[in-house]
Amino acid sequence: MTPLVRFALLAALLSAPDLFGKDWVVAADGSGDFKSIQAAVDAVPNGSASRTTILVRKGTYAELVVVAREKKNLTLRGEDRQGTVIAATNNAALNPRRREMFSAEADDFILENLTLHNTTPKGGTQAEAIRVHADRVVLRHCDFRSFQDTLRLDGRVYVRDCYVEGDVDYVWGGGTVYFDRCTFHSVYNGYLVQSRNGADTPGYVFVDCRLTGASNIERYVLARIEPIRFPHSHVAFIDCAMGSHILPVGWQLDKAPGASAPGPAPQIRFLEYHSVDLAGKPLDVGGRLPASRQIGADEAADLRNVGKVLGGWAPPRD
Repeated sequence: MTPLVRFALLAALLSAPDLFGKDWVVAADGSGDFKSIQAAVDAVPNGSASRTTILVRKGTYAELVVVAREKKNLTLRGEDRQGTVIAATNNAALNPRRREMFSAEADDFILENLTLHNTTPKGGTQAEAIRVHADRVVLRHCDFRSFQDTLRLDGRVYVRDCYVEGDVDYVWGGGTVYFDRCTFHSVYNGYLVQSRNGADTPGYVFVDCRLTGASNIERYVLARIEPIRFPHSHVAFIDCAMGSHILPVGWQLDKAPGASAPGPAPQIRFLEYHSVDLAGKPLDVGGRLPASRQIGADEAADLRNVGKVLGGWAPPRD
């Protein structure tokens, strides 16, 4: 074997994500330690102080997966972002108590390099691809697909280099979430974000993200909220590129049931800094909702600070 061939083989081994840093392998064809993702997750030691990594080989896994709260310090890693797919149908009509396809309830959970697809059809009620109800969770290099309520994120969550697809409120919850360089593709008329955070925590912060939309969309806004029910909603877009599907008003305040108007919103924090179109040209934001605000460079720098947004937690970024 020539030195050049030896070098090429070594380089290939070092670049292969499935050969190093794993504890167990899931393979639908039976060539791994487990044939199902849930079986592998169930085998993870409860309350472990050290990290367990499960590698999921390429294939489509028709499962509803639950990472229970006892399965701390778990990494679930796909072999191929588009080739490793968890796809199943679940929604509020089928399963009112747990309508999401993937449940992440364990602290310090990492999900990376795969696709989650809730196959509930359009109009099939709320149907999350994933619900996070945990602290210090990382979602990176993943695709998430559904229609209504694709991502429900409660807790501190860091989301990096992900693709998210949906229509109505497809990013929502009561968590503190930092979206870093993600793409959000809207497929029908609707609303992107509904953030139900409290008074003392940030909500959903989008940094260097892209917002694209299907060509037939006529009405879309960045976020909506009922200020009477959720008076402290916080959503910020920092240096984000937005498609023409976003209405000039940008944001929406909803009326509570039975009310004639949305009511006052003095504590709502709908924020933007340097929004541009998909070609990089600054947007005309003169028609934005009065309850929203264009912020300055200093405030934008604070919102770019991952640790500051996430309450002192510095998540692993790669």
